[in-house]
Amino acid sequence: MAGADRANGDALFRSWYLAQAKEKLRPRIAGFATEMGVSYSRIWIRDLKYRWGSCTPGGTLSFNWRIIQAPMIVVDYLIVHELAHILETNHSPEFWNIVAVHVPSWTKARSWLKQHGGRLEW
Repeated sequence: MAGADRANGDALFRSWYLAQAKEKLRPRIAGFATEMGVSYSRIWIRDLKYRWGSCTPGGTLSFNWRIIQAPMIVVDYLIVHELAHILETNHSPEFWNIVAVHVPSWTKARSWLKQHGGRLEW
């Protein structure tokens, strides 16, 4: 029975975190998009296996629900990173300048993610 309880608990936590991510991320994304002067076609918040976020050429933004567990500066960095791809599709110096304007401490956020991101996976 303990295994079933744990599986059910994991499912409940995932469901709760997913709901929190949808509630908290959508307005932050919209706010940064307005600030950056970009538009997107849709937002997906789901269980991404290998990425924290992505942006398609058509402007669809996808975010891993697990990022809601990170400090908000990390969340903001990930949001701005993906929105910046609407303006610059690669990781050119111009891209990083866009990110730096909107999240000046982006290097700390990225370092946090590299060092602690594995803890968000469960």
